[in-house]
Amino acid sequence: MKTLMITVLLIGAIHLSGVSQTKVAQMSTKDWEQDLTYLQKKIKRQFKTFIPGLKEKFDSGIEALKRKVPELKPYEISCEIMRLLALLKDGHTELNVGQKMVGFHRLPLSLYFFENELYIVAAHQKFAELIGGKITHIGKYTTREAFEKLKQNMSHDNPVEFVYAGPGYLVLTELLRYLGISDHTQKVTVQIERNGQTISRTFDGLDYNTYREGPWTNYFRQYQTQTPLYLSTQGAYYWHRYLAEKKTMYLNWVRINNQKRKPSIKRYIGKLFKEIDALRPNKLVIDLRLNNGGNYNLSRPLISAIRARKWLNQPGKIWVITGRRTFSAASMACVFLKNETKATVVGEPGRTHPNKSDNNEVMRLPNTDFLIEYTTRIKKHLPKHPDWDRIPVDVAIPPRFDDYKQGKDAALAYILDK
Repeated sequence: MKTLMITVLLIGAIHLSGVSQTKVAQMSTKDWEQDLTYLQKKIKRQFKTFIPGLKEKFDSGIEALKRKVPELKPYEISCEIMRLLALLKDGHTELNVGQKMVGFHRLPLSLYFFENELYIVAAHQKFAELIGGKITHIGKYTTREAFEKLKQNMSHDNPVEFVYAGPGYLVLTELLRYLGISDHTQKVTVQIERNGQTISRTFDGLDYNTYREGPWTNYFRQYQTQTPLYLSTQGAYYWHRYLAEKKTMYLNWVRINNQKRKPSIKRYIGKLFKEIDALRPNKLVIDLRLNNGGNYNLSRPLISAIRARKWLNQPGKIWVITGRRTFSAASMACVFLKNETKATVVGEPGRTHPNKSDNNEVMRLPNTDFLIEYTTRIKKHLPKHPDWDRIPVDVAIPPRFDDYKQGKDAALAYILDK
């Protein structure tokens, strides 16, 4: 669902998708009712969950929304759909109101949570001086209060989703108005702490294209700070680098899908392990921090290659880094690595529940063209741990703003120092 060719954290967790012009402004009551009925039937027939009663609750909510459509504004209907899908308690089932078809406006900022504080990590060039500032208030509320209001509308498997996706939603002006955080649909005032000063700035919301085109700048460019290794390569689903001084092979895996016009994952892993056999590294690092899923079956060649090398598959040699973006198939790859190899997992837990969705599909509503994801198959990948809502890490190393400012990767540094 993320189509901007900008890596998360280089400009932040931008929550966007879509390619067509929005049709929302031309929607009639009948059009909305048709879309809601289409969604209702799809969920009733195809959505899967282990939790009883959720589909009935969603169905009742849709019926109530149909009755209210004539009195609601388009942005309110969109937010109501988002809220109702969140009732299904499934991180793979959502309407992302940041997609272009919804037509929401947004602040020219990219935000990221560091230790429960919300920072500006990128911005349109004209607001570059605000980068590195901490947002303390959004609209009428403190950042913490605004965040709590937002959570009620977010689909999620576990609370990690709030921290990951929340910053991308907190820049959407119509959503802020719907939540009562702001009094305007296309204008928001925020307070920012920067270098000991408090700045109050009112932003006009930008349409999708204006927001996307920028021009953008980020913290590393603005302050000429070295970009961490894991953010240094954009566009590739999988890439690696040998860190000779530390005798460590570093694999960055961003998407568990075969990339077009690139070697398949199976071929790539074969080539990688030829290098590993020749170099005999002391460690293999598998970085899944930016990986938001794909097809977990395609991770099997990596697991098999590690297991086939007893000299490598030893405690202290296989390391996995996960983070708040790690999701879906990437989380399942982490499960395989934990269960079938001697891997140690460090970083932040991902945002996937290991005993919920096993596959999801995307529906397109016929009139608005809204894209909605929904779970169509469920599986308990860790039945021995029914109470786990996430895959735990062995060593917790959350991102810290002090490290970010210096371009320091604390998770990788921990591994290299071991």
